[in-house]
Formats: sequence, C-alpha cells, structure tokens
Amino acid sequence: VDDCVSVNLQQEYNNASDYPVEVGYCLTLPRNTVVSGFVATSEGRRIKAIVKEKEEAEKQYEDAIASGNTAYLVERTLKEDQNEFNINIGNFEPHKTIIVEISFLCPISNESRGKRSYRFPLELLPKEGTISYTCEVFSSSTVTRIEATAGTTVEGHQVIWKGNASALLSDLSVSILTEEKEHHAIVETDIDDPRLQSVMITHYPCAPETEEDLIAQPQLEYVFVVDRSGSMEGKSIEYTKKALNILIHALPPESKFNIVGFGSSVDNLFPSSVTYTEENLNKAKQHITSISANLGGTDLLKPLRGIFSTPMDPAYPRLIFVLTDGEVEDRNGTIAEVKRSIEDNGRLYALGIGRDVDKKLVQGICDAGRGNYEFVQSADDIEKVVISLFERSQVAQFHSLCVGWPTSTDVTQSPSVIPRIENNSRHVIYAVLENSPPIGETLNITGIGPSGPVVWDIKVTHHKGNTIKRFVALSRIRDLQEGKKSGNTGAKSEIIQLGIKYQLATKHTSFIAIDELNNPVTGTLKLVKYKHKPPPPQVDLSYGLRCCCTSCCRATYFGSDDGSDDVIQQKQPQHRQQQQPSCCRAAYFSASDDGSDDDIQQQQQQQQQQQQRPGVSVGYEYIVSKQQFTGGWDLNSASQLSNMTPQQVNQNKPQHVSENAWTTAFVIALLELFFASTKSIWGVVTKKAKSFIIKELTKSGLDAKSASTSVDN
Repeated sequence: VDDCVSVNLQQEYNNASDYPVEVGYCLTLPRNTVVSGFVATSEGRRIKAIVKEKEEAEKQYEDAIASGNTAYLVERTLKEDQNEFNINIGNFEPHKTIIVEISFLCPISNESRGKRSYRFPLELLPKEGTISYTCEVFSSSTVTRIEATAGTTVEGHQVIWKGNASALLSDLSVSILTEEKEHHAIVETDIDDPRLQSVMITHYPCAPETEEDLIAQPQLEYVFVVDRSGSMEGKSIEYTKKALNILIHALPPESKFNIVGFGSSVDNLFPSSVTYTEENLNKAKQHITSISANLGGTDLLKPLRGIFSTPMDPAYPRLIFVLTDGEVEDRNGTIAEVKRSIEDNGRLYALGIGRDVDKKLVQGICDAGRGNYEFVQSADDIEKVVISLFERSQVAQFHSLCVGWPTSTDVTQSPSVIPRIENNSRHVIYAVLENSPPIGETLNITGIGPSGPVVWDIKVTHHKGNTIKRFVALSRIRDLQEGKKSGNTGAKSEIIQLGIKYQLATKHTSFIAIDELNNPVTGTLKLVKYKHKPPPPQVDLSYGLRCCCTSCCRATYFGSDDGSDDVIQQKQPQHRQQQQPSCCRAAYFSASDDGSDDDIQQQQQQQQQQQQRPGVSVGYEYIVSKQQFTGGWDLNSASQLSNMTPQQVNQNKPQHVSENAWTTAFVIALLELFFASTKSIWGVVTKKAKSFIIKELTKSGLDAKSASTSVDN
C-alpha cells in the first residue's frame, strides 16, 4: 500500500538423512525491515507461528523439542549493527520436506517525487532452481508506468518473473511512476475494529523562492572531515582533493569553515572553524594541495569529539561532511557520539567510498546526525556525488511540524516529534487513532518554513485493511529502540506490547510455532547450521508493493558420520559487476584527446599551461580556482581564462552592468559552453556566482526577480 512493502519469501528444505536434526538458519534483511509472519508446511499441515515475549518463546521451543514435537522459532539477534533473524527448526524429521514462508515488512526511504523503486536482494535467492516472483502494486495515485528487471512480465499492476535462478544476474527490481507527485494521506479503517483508523501521510514540503532567497545565502559552519588513512592512497585521495577544491569555492560568503583530516591522528587546517574570507580561502587551497593519505589507521571518533568539543555558534548552524573508505575502530561508539553531541540545528552528511567501506557506520552516523549519505564504488565518482550531497545540504528546512488530528482522540504517532525536513524532500508520518470520529477528506499539517508559518492541506484516500497499523507499530518500535522517546522509561515493555499486538519480531519478541506430531521424535538431535549470505546494507525499499518470491530450490542436508556440526551452505549467485559511471574528464581544447585516462598530476600540469590563442585552454578545475570568495571572477581572470584581452572581454558590456558582474557572467558562459558535460560538478559554484551577479545588478536599481531573469537570459 503506497509507501509500504510486504514481502513473502517461500523456500523448501529437505532432510535427506536417516535421523532427526535441528536446523539453525540466519537471515540478514535490509535495515528497517522486520519479520512479520512465519508459516511452515509439512506433509499438508500448515503451522502458523505467533509472537510471544522472547524468553517465553524460547522456553516453549525447548519444551516442544524435549517432548518430541517439531518446533519453529524466529528471533532477532542482539547485534546492534546487523538486522539478523535466527530461524530454528527443531526435530526436523528424517526424509521429510518442510516449506517455510517468511513474511517481512519495510518502508521506503529517500525516494523522489513520482517515482519509487523496490529491489529484492539477489543474495536472498538461491543460485540454482526455479524462482517464481510476483509483485503487486497498490497506489492511491494513478500509476503511469511500471519498469522492471529485464525478463519480467508486467500485467496491469502485477510484475511477474519466472525462470531459473541462474539466469538472474542482478536484484529483482521494480520502479513505479505515478501521476500524483504531491503530498497525500491514506486512512485505513481496520477490518476487525471500525473504531480503529491507521494513517500514513506522505509529505513533500516545498517553499516558493522569494526575492530575498535570490540574493541571500545561508550563514552556516561547514566542517569537512576527510579520511587520510593509508587505504585512501591513490585515486581516492586525489579525487577527494579535487572535490574539496570545488566545495571551498562554493561556500557562501557569510559562513565559517574548516578541514579536518583523520587517520590514527588528526590534522586540522585551523584549530577551529574560521570566517570564510579571501585570505582563509587561499590558505585552504594551499592546505588541500598538501593533503595525502599519510595518517595511518581509521579513527573517526577522535576528530568528531574534537569538533563537538567546540560549542556551535547559534548564528552558524553546523554542517559536518565525512568522507571515508574504511572501517573505523569503534563503530558503535562513533554513532553514539554523534547521537549524543549533534546540536539541534546541526546535521552530518557522509560519503562512503569503495567496496570495503563500513556501510553500517555511514548509515548510522547520518541517521544520528539527521543528514543524508551516499556510496560510491569508483573513485572517479567522488567529485560528482560529494558535491550532490553538499547541494542537498543547502536547501531550506521546515521545522515545528504538527499534524492536525481530530480533537479528543487517542493518537499514537511516529515519529512522535517530527524532525526538521529539507525543502522538497519526502517524509512519512504514521499514526493510529483509536475511538476517533471518521477522518474527513483532508488533514492539515502546520509548520514554520524559511518565510514563516506554513499550512498544508493533505488529500485523504480511504480504504479498509490491516497493513498500515503494522507499519505504525514498526515505526514506533524503531523510535523506541533508537531512544527517541523522551526519557525512554518503559521502552522495553512498550516494544513487547507492540510486538505481540501487531505480530512483529523485535529484540524482545519472537515467533513460535509447534507441530504436535502423532509419533513424537526420539533420539539425539544433530545440529545443522544453514548459512545465508547477508544482502548488501544499502537496498532500495519499495513503494506500494506486495511481493511474493517462491524458490523451489532445495537446501538438502546430507548426513555424515563424523559427529561434527554440519553446515548447509546455499550457493550464492555470481554478481555481474555493474559498470560505474565515471565523471567526465575535463576537456582541454588546446590538446588532443585520445580517450585515455591521464594521470591526475599530468592533467594539472596541462591545465596550467596557457596556449596563447583565443579559446579556453584549461580545465574547469582551474577556472574554479580563480573564483573569489564572494563568488565572482575579476577582469584579469576572465581575460586569462579565455585568452582574450580585457578590452575584448568587456566589448559588449552594457553600461548599467558593473565590471565584476559582467566578467562573472562571462566566465559562467565559458563553463556552460565548453564544460557542459561536467556541470554536475562545477554547477555548485555557478549558483554562488549567480547570487553575486544578482546582488551587483540590484545595486543599479533592478529588483531581485528582474535581476535573476537577466542572469538566466
């Protein structure tokens, strides 16, 4: 249903041995996913598990095994950094087949307007055997198009894939494009209790651009925390330096900044953040040139503690950007430090580089720091992606958001306190209303945006069901587990209550099922551990989907006589390496380009060699390096960059336009004309440059909107 995913995974197992066994099976699911159902089928008998408190479920499981009955137990492990579930089958009879059906729920996150994607991780599927995959789409908005993995069949709102597992070389993916791209709400009336209403609101706050926005730029503190451990040596550190050179020129004039390198030790550009001036910009450029991967190990906790030890200036909300490629020495301590120390107005963003980066760390510190994260496999993508992260950090925010629920209503809302939301970003609010009058055709959300108080009217779609209430419970449990509830008193009791009421496996509740056999099993059980390789932590979750994946592959136990604990290992499919897009290389219009990858140092030398003839003879990095901290380029720079005389540059300058505004517009035109293919990288500095031009034009009497139109033209 809209922003929820319900997945059913069915697998079949055989015990080919001559004696009973106990099977231990570990399933690692994507983050924010929870097991919501478990059914086993054996010889036509369908055994449905129910949720009980963890200790009670474990006791019933042990008692059932001791009595000779087959028992099933599904419990979440206590590992904080893994979303693991242990699935145990006790007294698995010899020469018998058991089909298990595992259901799990997950919400989507970080999706754009009008398009949602779902990926069923390839790692959850066997390498061999027949797979049947069905995905049903339910949307409150009109679905305009459904896109799916090659080989799938789309029939109406159903996506079907059937075939041999060996034919799959990537995740099973489905993307849904909808006509409705605005905020909306679904009110689900409970099938069993009409007095219970579950609500899911998808909200896209959007602030219109004002004249002040065209001129004003945010006043913030920027701290770039750069991994300089030995593993960053080579392309990773060089492309990181190139990205930093772009970013320090993109900073708003009214800001503070610092660059902090870390490894086993810490290397700060400044003892603490300093005002952004031309002098400090030049110091930063010199510092970036000297950066190398020479600081040993990877201790991120130390630099973060150093940053947080300096109180944030309330006039300069702090933004921290972490760039790292490795595993830190204390993941949980680092995440806890961010959660404990991040200021109300502060945020933390992170870029994970390469295949060996600790994805749980990157996701964890950004969740705690209320920021966003990205991952890159290739060093070539560092510039483009880190600059995209930076641009996301610059958007306006909404705060003090509140939903106008009906009065005199018992409401359980998650998140209980709505956090700050970025302009044009998507967020979801869940709620359960008990003993409430029916919700009408609209709900309203109030808040404070960049220009003051805002009210949104949210269109409501009604239907009957029992799905959304479980997502409300899942969201609430996640809040409690992360300690977001004020005081957190009784969190465990509430988690147990929610897990049992809504049948969800949590840290404190487990699924238990007992199959009382006519002929109880006797003899000593042999323990069999079935290993399942976990899926990659970064998985797109779905929109309005209910998926069912059936695997007819058999994981079969072949008994041995050596008395050892045998392991059933499901073979994993071979992944085709996806070719990562690389950032376009700078074009040098005075040199030939044979398509080869030039050494970075050679590129820099080429950029600095001026060919004395008309036209651009340098790369975009060199052009950016000449930008002043105010955002403009002066006449000398424009002349040098274009190999034109100052008189030629100013030849067509209108009389009412200042020289600095004209030369800045001239350099932007050079970038647009000669480096359009790399605009995703250098575009961030031209936004600052355009604000500078608008300021200059308003000095001549133009209003901000007219000035902005002139710049665009």
